[in-house]
Amino acid sequence: MNPTIRLLSFIVLTQLSSVVLASDFIAGLRPDQRPSEAPRVTTVAVDEPLKAQRLKGISQPWPGNLETIATQGNWYSPLFQPGMPGRYDLRGLHAR
Repeated sequence: MNPTIRLLSFIVLTQLSSVVLASDFIAGLRPDQRPSEAPRVTTVAVDEPLKAQRLKGISQPWPGNLETIATQGNWYSPLFQPGMPGRYDLRGLHAR
């Protein structure tokens, strides 16, 4: 194949692909910014039953900042999830 034809084919293909990418749907006019009317969580109340559920199976005195982690709100923590069942369930979080 002629090098000139190869170069022209390459240019045409890159131009076509850029047109296709530019015409894709973009959500909103500013997709990098959160809409001002979107709901926001400002406070999370961690009551005593939720704190007790998160600290279930851990005896007092709690090590380190464990109580602070239990009252941290909606942040994910693997401490709150049951681990492996059976003899590995040291905290008794799995239903018996």
